[in-house]
Amino acid sequence: MQQHQENEGLQVNHNEEQAAKAPEFAGYYANGTGNDGYYTPPGYQAAAPAAAGQKIPFGLGVWTFGALIAILTAIIVGAGVGGGLGAALANSNSCLVRESCSAATAAPLETSQPTATECATPETTDTNNTSADNDTAPYVPRPAKSVKLLELDCPADKTKQTSFKSSKGYDFKWWCGVNAAANTPAEEGGMVADVSPIIAYTLDDCINACSAMIEKDEKEGTGVKCRSIVFGKRMSAELDAWGVNCWLKNATKERGGEWGFKDDWYAYAELDD
Repeated sequence: MQQHQENEGLQVNHNEEQAAKAPEFAGYYANGTGNDGYYTPPGYQAAAPAAAGQKIPFGLGVWTFGALIAILTAIIVGAGVGGGLGAALANSNSCLVRESCSAATAAPLETSQPTATECATPETTDTNNTSADNDTAPYVPRPAKSVKLLELDCPADKTKQTSFKSSKGYDFKWWCGVNAAANTPAEEGGMVADVSPIIAYTLDDCINACSAMIEKDEKEGTGVKCRSIVFGKRMSAELDAWGVNCWLKNATKERGGEWGFKDDWYAYAELDD
């Protein structure tokens, strides 16, 4: 039978070495070290007090504080992901809109699909001009009567002739500031006459029209010959006065006649044979 001991915890320590080092109460010890009234023998080390638990901010419980951190983290991550996704979708929609507009105004080309972050900016299309990148679109020139001046690149010295080879291979020479009016003396004899008045937007077109008439006569014997042309660059004014600005003529200008060389409103070209 186990014997019950009274005053549990106050038993006699039979270990002489430990008993000799145990603290003893001594009323005359009061050194303010926290052990006032007790004598601590040399070699005795009191147990270190337990460290105080770390406090949680705002007086929250452990689970409440953890849940708050999780919610804040989810909000920050969600905002970052949502912002990135929104930017990607907006960029993708912009690409789709531009692609649909391009498809409505130009012929489709075989190209690689654009990515959501890289889109090609479509070129602005002018309905009055032909784009070099889209030669399938029809060219719509301005109405002739709405064009005041056409390009005519005259040399500083208007007496200097300029050579030109036509689309049919015929050689011409031309001068600025010279006119060969109808019913004036011709170099070949007789009088200069207009055989075909037309509208031309460039001096080259006017000369090429004469060249085509020469070839047609040589191949078919039409009897209609073109030997020279006069081109007027003041298109709207010429159309108001004559209805045309390019005159194909049957002969060349007489060398001893009045050549002028005064202004660049007109250019005169003749077959160089």
